Amino acid sequence: MPTPLEGTHQHARSGKVYTYSASYSTDGGGDITWSAQVTQEGELRLSPGGVIATGSPAADAIAPAAVVDAVVKAIDGIADAERGL
Repeated sequence: MPTPLEGTHQHARSGKVYTYSASYSTDGGGDITWSAQVTQEGELRLSPGGVIATGSPAADAIAPAAVVDAVVKAIDGIADAERGL
């Protein structure tokens, strides 16, 4: 069963605040499968997702931080693309 995560991230360059709703699951091999919905001012901006291969039996413990990091990187990519960077 997927584990939900929710939060916000403010991009340091643009100052825009994005809200995300993510979920993830882990398997016995250390892979973290995740997906997210990212909105800004109530409008869907991005639906990132993927697999984080940790190769670690501790994947359950590190999954929340790893997924938040992945979502933040995706959000920062949106802001950079919009600014032409």
